[in-house]
Amino acid sequence: MSRLGVAWSYEPGPEMAQWESFPVVVAGTMYVTTNTGQVLAFDAASGAELWTYTPRVDFLTGAAAGQPQPTNRGVTVAGGRVYLLTYDEQLIALRASDGRELWTTRVADPRSGAIGTSPPTYWQGRLIVGSGGSDVLRTRGFVAAFDAHDGRRLWRFWTVAANRGGGRVWMPPTVDPRSGIVYAGTGNPSPALRGEDRRGCEEWVSGMVALDARDGTLRWGAHEVCDDVWDYDGGQPPLVYDARVGGRTVRAVGHANKSGTYWIRDAASGRSLVPPRRLVAQTTPRPRPSRRGAHVCPGALGGIAYGPAALDPDGRSIYQGTTTLCMTYSLGGREAGPRVQFEGGDARVTPGTPARGAMVALDSASGRVRWRRPLPAPLAGGALATAGGLVFSGCDDGYLYALDARDGAIVWRGRIGLPFGTAPLTYRIAGVQYVAIVAGGSSIASLTGARAGARLVVLRLGGRPLTAR
Repeated sequence: MSRLGVAWSYEPGPEMAQWESFPVVVAGTMYVTTNTGQVLAFDAASGAELWTYTPRVDFLTGAAAGQPQPTNRGVTVAGGRVYLLTYDEQLIALRASDGRELWTTRVADPRSGAIGTSPPTYWQGRLIVGSGGSDVLRTRGFVAAFDAHDGRRLWRFWTVAANRGGGRVWMPPTVDPRSGIVYAGTGNPSPALRGEDRRGCEEWVSGMVALDARDGTLRWGAHEVCDDVWDYDGGQPPLVYDARVGGRTVRAVGHANKSGTYWIRDAASGRSLVPPRRLVAQTTPRPRPSRRGAHVCPGALGGIAYGPAALDPDGRSIYQGTTTLCMTYSLGGREAGPRVQFEGGDARVTPGTPARGAMVALDSASGRVRWRRPLPAPLAGGALATAGGLVFSGCDDGYLYALDARDGAIVWRGRIGLPFGTAPLTYRIAGVQYVAIVAGGSSIASLTGARAGARLVVLRLGGRPLTAR
C-alpha cells in the first residue's frame, strides 16, 4: 500500500465547488459528470480525454425553487449507450463511443420543483429513475421507468398522495436481478419542519418502497422515521444481498437514513429481520423545531448521508460511513450564514459540536457492530470494499483512507486536500488495478468550513507521489 500513487488526475476548474459524481468504467472508458451535467469520457488507463457532451439545462427554475446548488451524481452505461438525468429532469441517451445524442425525454416539469440529481438504474431494457425536488414547493417524489431504446415512459409510482409533498428519491433505485423488485429510499415529508397537520407514520416518506420493476406496482413499503420534522431523508441506495439468518439463507435489503440508523429487512416482504441499529449518538426523545431553536443529534446533514454502504465480497459484513453532526432547528429563522433552509425555518450546525466521522462494520445477518473506526471528519460519500480485504472511503479531513476490513485499522491514507462527496471505485485494465475517487465535497462540507474545489484522482501501485492541491 505504501507504493500507491497517482496514475492520472483531472481538475475541472475552480468554478466547480461541489462535486458528487460517481465515476463509471466500462470497456476501458471512464465516464464522469460535472455538477452541471456535462459528461466527460476518459481513457481509464491513461486519462486521455476521449469526448465531452454538454446538455442544455435550465438551472434558473431549480434555483427559484430553493435548490441553488446544482448536483449531478453520474451516468449509467449499458448496451453501448450512456444515460444521463439532468438537473432540470431531462433523461438523455448518448452513444458511448463518441457522445452523440440519440434521444431526450422529459421526466418531470422542473417548474413543479422537481430536479434530477442521480443517474437511472438499468434493468432489462428499462431505465428506472427517482425524482428529487424542492421542499419549498412541497414537490412530490416518485419512481418512474422509461424504455431505454426510445425514452418512452412505461410507468410511474408516486411516493406520496396527490395533496402531499415529500418522499423524494435522491439516489438511484436498486433492482434485484433475481426477483425484478426495485427498492428506493424516500425522503422527508414536506414541509420539512412543520408537522402540525400530520402525526404518526405516513406512506411513504422517510423510509423505503419496494416496487415491481415491470409495472411499478407496490410490493411493500417501510417506515423508518415517523412524524419526521428533522429532514431525515432515506436517500441512500438500498443494498440487496444474501444473509444467513437462523441457519437459512434469506434475501435481505439493507438501508439507512440521516437519523443514523441502519435497517435490515426481508427483501420479499419488508419484515425486519433484526432490530434496527443506531450507529451514531441520537437525541432521545427528539424535540420538535421551535422558534427558540431545538438542538438535535444528528441534524439534517448528519447521521448517514446519501453515500452507499459497501458489502464485503464474502457477503458477511456491511461497511457504513457515518457523520456525527448536531444541528439546531429553528422556525422562522432567516439569518445569514451557513444553514439548511426549509419552508418556514432552517437548521444550523450547533456551536461547539464539531462534525466527526466513523466507519462502522456491521454483521450483514445480525446487524451487530463488528468494529468502529472513528475519523476526524464526516464520511458522506460512501465506501468501497475490495477482495483484498480493504475498505476505502474519503473523509472530509482531505484524506482518502484504506482500512483493514477485519478490524478497521488504518492501513494507508493519502492526502488529496479536499472533502469527499462520492465513493471510491476500483477497476482493472491490462492486469493493472486502479482506484479512482472524485473529491470536491458535498452539502455537509459547505456547512463545516471544508475547503472547496474539485479533483478526480486515479491511483495505482507504483504511481507518482500523491500531493494535495
